[in-house]
Amino acid sequence: MHTMTEGAPRFMSKGTALLRQQNEKRTLALLRAGKISSRQEIAAALGLSKNTISLIVDKFIKEGVIKEVGSDEQGSVGRPRIQLSLQTEAYKSIGILIQHSYIQYVVTDYCSAVLDQGSIVTDANDPDRCIGTLIRLCGELIGRHPEVLGIGVAVPALVDPIEGVVHFSSHLSWRNVRLKDRMDARLPVATKVLNLVKAAALAPSSGMPAEHAANSFYLRIDEGVGGAHIIDSSIYNGASWTAGEVGHLCVEPNGPLCTCGQRGCLEAMVSLPALAKQLRELYPEVRAEGDFDAYWTEDAAGLSSADELMRQTGRYVGIALAPVIALLNPGYIVVDSPLDKLDAFKQSVLSTVESRALKYPTEQTKILFIKSRYASSIGAAFAVILDFEKE
Repeated sequence: MHTMTEGAPRFMSKGTALLRQQNEKRTLALLRAGKISSRQEIAAALGLSKNTISLIVDKFIKEGVIKEVGSDEQGSVGRPRIQLSLQTEAYKSIGILIQHSYIQYVVTDYCSAVLDQGSIVTDANDPDRCIGTLIRLCGELIGRHPEVLGIGVAVPALVDPIEGVVHFSSHLSWRNVRLKDRMDARLPVATKVLNLVKAAALAPSSGMPAEHAANSFYLRIDEGVGGAHIIDSSIYNGASWTAGEVGHLCVEPNGPLCTCGQRGCLEAMVSLPALAKQLRELYPEVRAEGDFDAYWTEDAAGLSSADELMRQTGRYVGIALAPVIALLNPGYIVVDSPLDKLDAFKQSVLSTVESRALKYPTEQTKILFIKSRYASSIGAAFAVILDFEKE
């Protein structure tokens, strides 16, 4: 009995400390989402006492994480409410995107505003050389931004996001690379590893409306094609981390061989390299390997017969999205690609979905077309913030 009595206060102390830390993270998450609020509003939203929130807020004010930004007197009864705002640069995050010939990086504040960005040329097909470059880059960024909480790395690969292992990449020569362990051993903050499409789906800039983040789908057309299913504002990875991989749905049974070994996958038909190859066949004089945006500016000036290619591309995307609507019933689908301004592509996607998917769920699903440049790196940085709030 005496031993149990001695141990109880220590147990309760740890539990109390953990609960206080959780409430602190919940407060930060609320302020991040709402930007400005008051102690009373935070207490009501989190179901905590005003005294508990006051202690948390006072601690963060002292640490320079929160600041008071004035009072709200409109329509108030009694004392005015002191409004609070995050000092967004008190916490920062690094986001990295690895592609086959370059590394893209961003440093964001706590609300995902980009503070630093750039890219460096590297041979990412050599994992040892690439990781060495990555460690040096992150070390330099942490030196410039000591407030960094962690590093998010987005890779075009099958990734175990828990262990941080890159199992397989059809775009890079990487097999079973323990990326997180190697970076954690050399850097002062932890690394989180994600598939690049799933990282992009998390980015606040992805175009996914927050009110429909409970069940949405994100499709990205880039060097490859991938998708991500969002449930309860989180990425659903599935049993083997491949949930949402629409890039390897067959949309053309007699189509070209895909890197996965199947024929006619969506990725083999509509990825940017696949479109570049088809464009060169249509227009041998056009250097489609260059800036894709510049090509479509040129296309708008007179290469109008490419509209048929865009209609066919849209049809393939629509074929892939129809079963997504039937199986997942998302409130929103975001199609992120350089083709977001091309009416021939967009109308073909919409008409194909309408003709192939069930009428009622299709009417409840809104399809948005966007183009984002830094979504994967910003999303990787945002994943670090989300993990920090869940610790």
